[in-house]
Amino acid sequence: MEGALRNIPVAGPSGGGDEGQIVVIRPRVVEDVGHVLGNLFQRIYHLIGQARNPEGGAVAIDQLEASTRRLEDFLRLVIDYVSPLCPALQYVAATDAAQSLARQISDAVGCPVRVDARLSAEGQLLVDPGRLARSFGLLAMQLRAHPSADESIEVRAVARPPGRLLTLTACLPLRWLPARTTEAEIQWAVAEKFLETHGGTLEEKPAASGEVLWEIVLPLQS
Repeated sequence: MEGALRNIPVAGPSGGGDEGQIVVIRPRVVEDVGHVLGNLFQRIYHLIGQARNPEGGAVAIDQLEASTRRLEDFLRLVIDYVSPLCPALQYVAATDAAQSLARQISDAVGCPVRVDARLSAEGQLLVDPGRLARSFGLLAMQLRAHPSADESIEVRAVARPPGRLLTLTACLPLRWLPARTTEAEIQWAVAEKFLETHGGTLEEKPAASGEVLWEIVLPLQS
């Protein structure tokens, strides 16, 4: 199960029907999408103009390639946000989900992240592992690398009430969280959508210690 939440291709909608489906779109997110796309296209057109200049063409072409890749990644993110989801559901151990979140955070910041799992051995989620891993990855993209040999945090996994809901929490130092960009807001919105599709919630709030608390709640299967 170690690899169940890594690099799993996500199944598309099943069936050949074209029945309508309701997708919740928040106006604020649509405005953010327009803002990011406008900035990306403006930069690409600017670099195209520079690439035509023999003096700076080589550098501009490299930057143009990087901006085009960023545009491709962002359009994939937008498609994730506006598309209806048909999850390919599997049973996943709740402890594996906690480990996946911890691993994504650790990879992003370069520090160890422990897992404090206060769960029964049989605790399971019914989720699409690919979508869940993608949501955790999008959350980790909100963080800034800040490696420190003597620093470590933990992801706590608790069943509340017992056997009903899995609560994953991570207290993050403020220095790990740069000011959130418009693009990062959309990443957060997509992560939130994926979790809501699984009957879960995502919340960010201040912790009593002055850190930032991320809280993810997902339904457990009895």
